[in-house]
Amino acid sequence: MVPVNGVRLIDRMICQLRQSGIRRIIVVVGYEGDRLRNYLANRYQDMDMQFVDNPIFDTTNNIYSLWLANEWMRLDDTLLLESDLVIDIDMLRDLIESPAENAALVSPYETWNDGTMVTMDADNNITSFIPKKNFHKEDCPKYYKTVNIYKFSRKFLTDSYLPSINAYMEAKGRNDYYEQVLCEMTASGQISLKGISALGHRWYEIDTVEDLAVAERIVD
Repeated sequence: MVPVNGVRLIDRMICQLRQSGIRRIIVVVGYEGDRLRNYLANRYQDMDMQFVDNPIFDTTNNIYSLWLANEWMRLDDTLLLESDLVIDIDMLRDLIESPAENAALVSPYETWNDGTMVTMDADNNITSFIPKKNFHKEDCPKYYKTVNIYKFSRKFLTDSYLPSINAYMEAKGRNDYYEQVLCEMTASGQISLKGISALGHRWYEIDTVEDLAVAERIVD
């Protein structure tokens, strides 16, 4: 709900999804969930907007929020987006139009990047996920930052990813990131995930007040 140059993050993303041909949007809500639900339901009556509640958002992480939407994700191919991003719409279109059934938007490493990195082979297949704790500065030239936007096929979600998430949570709990499961599946060869480069496009992840100030300088 934070405005960036006068446009709320959620409005910017939903409008870009609508312009890209998406009509069904599943929103997992937690903190101030009723406020967000009422705002979106009134504003986007032309969209098929569905809401999933995470009542324990303050003691779980995004792996659990994702799992709560699993029944919807079993119905169709899915775009997975996090809510703290500003991006160029062409990045979404590149991902949607990619022939790869399962793909992630990635961006060549820059010094402001934080969080999960990936490595890719010559054919843009993601070969490994690098969590923050395993980041090595000397390897920066081969790193790509995950933009935290993914495209997953229904088959992959139903047959592989969602069962793996459920098993992971049963073994290790619900306070982790869904990317950790992708990390393990990539390492064991259970997934073929293409990296779609965001090189040349503007995007930013907003986690702090300082990030917001930077984002307002680089996006419209």
